[in-house]
Amino acid sequence: MRAILIVVVLAALAASAQAQQAAQLVDIPPPVSPADMANYCVFANRVYSLGSGLCLGRTGYICMPPTGPTTGNRAYWASKDDQTFTRPLCN
Repeated sequence: MRAILIVVVLAALAASAQAQQAAQLVDIPPPVSPADMANYCVFANRVYSLGSGLCLGRTGYICMPPTGPTTGNRAYWASKDDQTFTRPLCN
């Protein structure tokens, strides 16, 4: 009886691990319309508003408004300080 319980628990854990791995492989687009992408930055399929800060390692990034065709008319991540938005301090 105990052996059957152990087998069932192990099978459930294996199925759960496979489901989590499959969920990570699916690339779902962000829930923002293409027309609104000028107001948002995306990183790791998460949506950030203008002025949001993000740390990648020791480098701080800030979500900046589009500057025109050079940025594809979309908000972008910048690692430079700005007069309006300041980068986060990353340790």
